[in-house]
Amino acid sequence: MCGIVGYLGTSDVLSTIISLLVEVQHRGQEAAGIALISKEGYIKTVKSRGYVLDVFNENSIKILNTVDNVIGGIGHVRYSTTGAYLDYQAQPITVGNDSYRIAIAFNGTIANYVELAKEFKVDHSYGDAFLLAEVIYKLALEYGEDVVEALKILPNYVVGGYSIAVITSEPRMVIARDPYGFRPLAYVVNDQEFVFASETSALECIGLNDWREVPAGGIISFNDYSIERTSTSLSTESTPCIFEYVYFSRQDSIFNGINIYRARVNMGVELALNSSVQGDVVIPVPDSSRPAAIGFSRASGIPLEEGIVANKYVGRGFIAPPSIRGILSRLKYGFVKDAVNKKRVVLIDDSIVRGTTMRSIVRRLREVGAREVHVRIASPPFKFPCFMGIDVASRRELLAWRSASLEDIAKSIEADSVWYNTVEGLRKSVGLPSACFACFTGLYPFKYFDLEKMERMIVR
Repeated sequence: MCGIVGYLGTSDVLSTIISLLVEVQHRGQEAAGIALISKEGYIKTVKSRGYVLDVFNENSIKILNTVDNVIGGIGHVRYSTTGAYLDYQAQPITVGNDSYRIAIAFNGTIANYVELAKEFKVDHSYGDAFLLAEVIYKLALEYGEDVVEALKILPNYVVGGYSIAVITSEPRMVIARDPYGFRPLAYVVNDQEFVFASETSALECIGLNDWREVPAGGIISFNDYSIERTSTSLSTESTPCIFEYVYFSRQDSIFNGINIYRARVNMGVELALNSSVQGDVVIPVPDSSRPAAIGFSRASGIPLEEGIVANKYVGRGFIAPPSIRGILSRLKYGFVKDAVNKKRVVLIDDSIVRGTTMRSIVRRLREVGAREVHVRIASPPFKFPCFMGIDVASRRELLAWRSASLEDIAKSIEADSVWYNTVEGLRKSVGLPSACFACFTGLYPFKYFDLEKMERMIVR
């Protein structure tokens, strides 16, 4: 999971892109970058480790402002999905030569990038983003420097999910979603400008309410005088990532026409209907589980309290680099003793992946006086790795995979009890005709998919 944004038009390009990046910061907190394009096709990129407003300080903005005749650009916030963060993997990534260059920013994971590197004779050691940029560039050259044609046939080569943005030295801006529609992408277009972002909430926050979602497999190409809409050559059933609804997306966003907030409230209702617990207070783990806690409280009749306070300066622990997740799990939360002291706490969270954060929270609740802690999870047990944009590439990392029973999970996280939503409960809560539930079921949407082979292939 990462965040991508972009703008092509007549307004202040740089400030618009930075504003959009701030609004998708929750999708990646390791690095940020911007690639600007001039009217003459010159591409200038600035990227670095850190949050958006740290990377784009006075010095970096001064560098970007040296580009004359800027007409647009793309931006990226990074969350690494290969188990480690490396500085050179920050995006956007620029490839090409003096006659034809492209810069790409993408959200997702190309799981078979090692095999693709062999097929296209590209060095894979720099990761899937570099590989993807080179593959798109090589395919574009085969079609007479036409990146749209390259994106049409890209799904024939890749295993994984992506929403992608490309700027070219023509100049042109192109955005696309894979035919499965794993990751969100929305845009606004009028006579003189084109704006896009990973989430609809980012567009609305800068006053753009007339957005449209890019359809699964959709490709949108725009220059300063025309727009082209087409689609990939691979036709398949749309299976968007269900975890976008559970955790990733902002609760004020829309994805595939579904209100994220409403879906999460529904998850809490379904969870309450499918699990029984005697409790005195419902406590959400902030912030993404708060709507589910509201739904659980409404359906169960147990009052809701804000017993945990999130440190806004720590960021999202799940998407933090692996080396500091344990530290963040201890530092991220404060606890309101008055809300939990001597009470039976029903603790609501959106998911348990590795269990590190949940164990820390349960311990702290007991330290501040909770009499009992019953954990209730708005999604089903996370048992299988994801190869479409989540940093979980092996079953061995997953608490639910390693544990034989709910009692074992409860013991591991030191809770009095634990209960999960069901797959059907989650499906009903979201209300889509189809989605990817692979992290819960092990049923991946790709044909001839070999889980054990993919686990071995991913370079950790």
